[in-house]
Amino acid sequence: MKGEVNENYLNSLLRLEIKNDFSIEQISGQFYKEARNYLDELKARIETENVKKNVRQVGRLTNELESSEKYLRKIIELRVSKILKARANNEKEYIEGKLTPEEQIFYENISKLVKEFMDKLEHGEIIVPVKEQEEVKEEEGKKGVNVPVYIMQDVKGISLMGKAVNLRKEDIITLPLQYAEVIEKQGIGKILRNEEQ
Repeated sequence: MKGEVNENYLNSLLRLEIKNDFSIEQISGQFYKEARNYLDELKARIETENVKKNVRQVGRLTNELESSEKYLRKIIELRVSKILKARANNEKEYIEGKLTPEEQIFYENISKLVKEFMDKLEHGEIIVPVKEQEEVKEEEGKKGVNVPVYIMQDVKGISLMGKAVNLRKEDIITLPLQYAEVIEKQGIGKILRNEEQ
């Protein structure tokens, strides 16, 4: 779809993009630049009309600006979604030759990321964000640490480490830290910590 970018054009393009679930509409390679220029021009016209105190014209132009920005945002969302779907389903033919230069770069970057990710998974490389790696190490560290726990109430048949046990008030038992923390959170016992910790 080609033509001068304005509110009507954006509205028509949006309707076409909504109508077709997979294929992207053919637009000018300069579409995003033209849309940006159109919106900037509208803003400048609103400023000019504000100076002239032409309230009616300011209202009309403001409505046109808001509608056009909404249409453009939705067009972008739909086109990005279609590009991602085409990449995910290996159906490049639905978008072939219809992407703007910006969208083509986006598609190529997504394709590169997908290929790298698949290669890493295929070769057994585990990809874990740094924060999650630290949490895993922390959990692993907790598993290996045993701590003394002072029992504050009688409890019968509690499951600890897969076994049903009875706890008596004022007992001191040693548990892995992860279990001790659960006992403490439930108010059944208290972890005896060194003063240095």
